[in-house]
Amino acid sequence: MNKKLLTLLLIAGIAVIFVATSLHAGTETKDELTLQDPGYKKPKKRAPKFKPLVFTHKKHSETLEISCNECHHDKEGKPLDIKVGDDVQKCSECHNKFKKDKKNKKDILVHQNAMHKNCITCHKDFNKKAGDPKGKKKDAAPQTCGKCHIKVKK
Repeated sequence: MNKKLLTLLLIAGIAVIFVATSLHAGTETKDELTLQDPGYKKPKKRAPKFKPLVFTHKKHSETLEISCNECHHDKEGKPLDIKVGDDVQKCSECHNKFKKDKKNKKDILVHQNAMHKNCITCHKDFNKKAGDPKGKKKDAAPQTCGKCHIKVKK
């Protein structure tokens, strides 16, 4: 066999292996996800007041049996058909404003507004299903600032 042809086939074979591996790889889903996006600027003159929030995929997906589609959605807010290991963008890819606009305080593109709306709505629904008519049961799914945002001890 011709050396050039053999070299070309070898290169093509290696390229196919790399492409197949990258298509199959998807996104690694971390069990614990720290909800602290680099878009937020850390205070320069003081220490942070709260510890970063830690979200546990395992608790939500396995223990509580919440599907990925409950949180992950498209531009219209419709659930995406995804499974563990699929490629998923970070929330901040779309919710990429990190400072509230005084004229539009509920802007859903503001990262904090999107997180609060998604989490609190889900937690209220969970509490209602657990028998609390108002959805504010203390121990089931937290909704108050202090239950999620833990103050940093000085």
